[in-house]
Amino acid sequence: MVSGNLIEAVNAGPSNAGSVTVNGVVFANSAALLPQSTTINPLGGASTGDANYDLLLGRFDFGGGTSRSLNIGGGNLLSGMSYIVQVWYTDLRSCCSGRTMTFGDGLGNNVNLNASARGLGQFAVGQFTAGGASQTLSLASNGFANVHITAYQVREVEAVSEVPVPGPLFLIGLGLMLMSARLRAKG
Repeated sequence: MVSGNLIEAVNAGPSNAGSVTVNGVVFANSAALLPQSTTINPLGGASTGDANYDLLLGRFDFGGGTSRSLNIGGGNLLSGMSYIVQVWYTDLRSCCSGRTMTFGDGLGNNVNLNASARGLGQFAVGQFTAGGASQTLSLASNGFANVHITAYQVREVEAVSEVPVPGPLFLIGLGLMLMSARLRAKG
């Protein structure tokens, strides 16, 4: 997803590893999303065919128990504005590939992502209206000890420009002009 102004893009990875760019989006690495640690190479040898996307999917943070929340948006959200969030979860290690994580807004709007769906994990896209400078992203593990996250990005929703609709006076004037031209052509 690359539409709308980018607010924040984060990849779970060692901060000393630099950033990773996917489809022109620069994801800053952070090993501090969750308290336990960063795992590198959860792809287990699988590949997307895109080296940078493999780097994005090739790490995750975990820890904090079966339920945890993150504040996303980097303190740069404007209350009342609409935003899109995209979140990834991948873990193809032999121990863990059937795991499912639940991501949500803390208000009951949730999505389940499977660590190995479609051979590379899953991502989901959701929309929210900010109530402040950051937004809660809730994480819940389903049947395993610690929550996980691979990456996320937050973007402003692009404004849809409205096509101007001609007003009634314009339409009446246009009609009179066409009638006048028609009468002149006859007469």
